[in-house]
Amino acid sequence: MEENIENPQEICTHDGVLLKKANSAVAVEVNTTGSIHLIHSLATNELWIEWRLNDGFLISDTDTQEQDEWSFVDTIVRRNRTISETLVFNPNTSNITLKDVQTPPKNRMIRVKLRDLKSVEVLKNGLVIKLIGRVDGRLHSEYVFQHGNADNFVRSLSSTHCLQRNHRNRNVYDVVEDQQRPQDRDKLQKTFAELQIEDIKSGSGWISNMMRRPYEQTMDIFAKIADVYVATPVSPPSSSPDNGRPADGQNAMMQSTTEDYEVLGTSPRQTDSDCGDTVPGVAKRIEMPGLSAVEIQPRGQPLSEMVWRSMINEDGSIPSDKVDLIKEKIFRGGIEPDIRAELWKFLLDYDLWANTNTQREHRRAQKRIEYYTMKSQWLRMTSVQESNFSDFRDRKCQIEKDVKRTDRTHEFFAGDDNPNLETLHELLMTYVMYNFDLGYVQGMSDLLAPILYVMNSEKDAFWCFVGFMDHVFTNFDMDQAGMKRQLHDLTQLLAFANPRLYNYFVETGSDNMYFCFRWLLVWFKREFSQDDIMRLWEVLWTGLPCINYHLFISLAILDGETETIIGNKKEFNEILKHVNELSMRLDLDVILAKAEAIYQQVKGAPHLSDEIRGIIGEEPVEKVAEIHTDSDDESDAVISGPTKSVEEEEKLQKKIEEALEQSMYLNFY
Repeated sequence: MEENIENPQEICTHDGVLLKKANSAVAVEVNTTGSIHLIHSLATNELWIEWRLNDGFLISDTDTQEQDEWSFVDTIVRRNRTISETLVFNPNTSNITLKDVQTPPKNRMIRVKLRDLKSVEVLKNGLVIKLIGRVDGRLHSEYVFQHGNADNFVRSLSSTHCLQRNHRNRNVYDVVEDQQRPQDRDKLQKTFAELQIEDIKSGSGWISNMMRRPYEQTMDIFAKIADVYVATPVSPPSSSPDNGRPADGQNAMMQSTTEDYEVLGTSPRQTDSDCGDTVPGVAKRIEMPGLSAVEIQPRGQPLSEMVWRSMINEDGSIPSDKVDLIKEKIFRGGIEPDIRAELWKFLLDYDLWANTNTQREHRRAQKRIEYYTMKSQWLRMTSVQESNFSDFRDRKCQIEKDVKRTDRTHEFFAGDDNPNLETLHELLMTYVMYNFDLGYVQGMSDLLAPILYVMNSEKDAFWCFVGFMDHVFTNFDMDQAGMKRQLHDLTQLLAFANPRLYNYFVETGSDNMYFCFRWLLVWFKREFSQDDIMRLWEVLWTGLPCINYHLFISLAILDGETETIIGNKKEFNEILKHVNELSMRLDLDVILAKAEAIYQQVKGAPHLSDEIRGIIGEEPVEKVAEIHTDSDDESDAVISGPTKSVEEEEKLQKKIEEALEQSMYLNFY
């Protein structure tokens, strides 16, 4: 515990952290308040987590005995705590006097190497973290963040690329060794230089940001590239060496710009004769090295209104056994357009399958009040509030920019002064108020636009968008941890299902799979037409046949391009360019049929590793026993807030309704 850390550099610190529990090896008294730190030892290149007992229970930015020994980098903002706050927050201070507070006890601390931990758990809505040991899988120590910012500390850990979110439990972060390879950074910089992305997106700070933060800036660029289409000639010459596709030199960027936004051209959809692959409805066997051959099943018919109505009880509820049949039908063929809006509400958890018509209407009424309450919050924000709220102001500015260039070639959003654009803007602004920790990140407007088109109702579109974001929220982590995990999982699946292509990617240094970033970020929104993307999303929303099925869609696309990539000896930059040129040239029915076949091959393989099993949602061969820690009443009492009485609830509801009425009145006039 007192081991020396040579040449320490402090990455972040957080005050007001109560040590709640510790294992027997930790000799520090629990229920004491201190500060928690992330420390980097420059001599050994190791990361440590350190908790220090507060000096006299008072927190000060300058009051530290080790000030000259530490270099504070990217420190989380903290504030001084008053003596009265100390008396409230520290359970051991009931008899503390002012003199006691000014005479600090001897400093004590807890230190643990990050590599000696198995995972970090964030609980109680960001108030508690638990450190789990790697060797024994038991609790090392537990901390209560009295200002409720445990997630900020975990975010700092994630920024060092040493944590990744557990794909089975969103509250658990596994400790991993995930250092970005220097050659990958150089490759990404070179890639964007050759593609001349700066001509597509203007911005004077790009070069300096790329030099200072190559990995983070490049990932940000990948997020923004979702706005870009690379167009190819309508009639590719048959003599093209690229399997019927135009040669690299024949590609042209087509874009038209206005003063406020740009509309980028789209590539023509590829015909069946161009794709050189399975035609829907024709049985074909797919074979991959080491895997049993399976037959590609043709796609089915979409769920019809007649079949849908036959599944509903008289009271409007849908039996659980019928829910499975409905999802299976949607997975096989999608949904007929006339009932798409109705079914999407169920798939996105806005409507609940088991609810009756009466319950459903009551739930929608409550959701309507909740939506307009949040909308009124930002509508009524004064200019002074905005000027003092930089995060809100920045997100508002980004939304305004993105809305002006979202799906502008689609009739629903085309033209100047389009009211649907205003609605899109208002929905995204309200989502900022709904989930301010996540807020708004580029790409979200792409996910919302088709939902608004289908629903054509503001409140319904909002709650369906919330349901969609619950599926993909990790795509928009600021540290890109969710995207890195998915790229890693896709690499593992590719190595298992298509080792030939994987080995080629390794040989060419392309196994980072960054060229699939856009696919995963916005769920193939830029790869398919509006009609196709609606069919694809409703298939994926069923959750069938496994979690992470969108990765099998990626595998199917890559499988169809295997011969083109390997046969033409494409390097990383050429692969990225080729993948971008697939936009609007993919046959969705072929991709869906092949993805299902690949999944069946992988699931049926007798030599599945536990990692692959986890990716597809299967239990490991030897199920690891879960570690349970006691959660006593005292722990819950520390972090639980007071409950509201019936009178308080009614008073709050009345205020909400008054704010809603005022908001609607101001909007009308």
